[in-house]
Amino acid sequence: MGRNDYLINELDRKFANYYNYNKEIAIRKEELKMREADENIGGGKSNIRSNPVELQVIKELSDPYIVNRQLWKKGIKETLEEQDEEVKVLMELKYWGTDSWMDWASFGKKHGYSKPTIYRIRQKVLFGFARKIGEIN
Repeated sequence: MGRNDYLINELDRKFANYYNYNKEIAIRKEELKMREADENIGGGKSNIRSNPVELQVIKELSDPYIVNRQLWKKGIKETLEEQDEEVKVLMELKYWGTDSWMDWASFGKKHGYSKPTIYRIRQKVLFGFARKIGEIN
């Protein structure tokens, strides 16, 4: 598998996961709160008096797991908004709709697209997404 195939599959996976990002982010935020509690067990007070909410926000803003998912979410949303209606509907059906179980070739055939055409549409959309999230220039 070439670098291009690997990239496309990675982007495909990130795109398909769109509706899970809010949940993943929420779980991660809870984990960060719990870690804070664990780190402070039996510890003395530091001389910095800080606001726990402020500390939590700083942690969340600097946590790569959260930052990436927020970036991917925004990138997917913007990528879809830039597509014409036909492509947007196709992507929503293929990634999150009734056809999400299908492979791309079967999906294309069902909707009247040749295999090369549906793969070209997929690549165009995913590369647009990749540019937004800084994976390619």
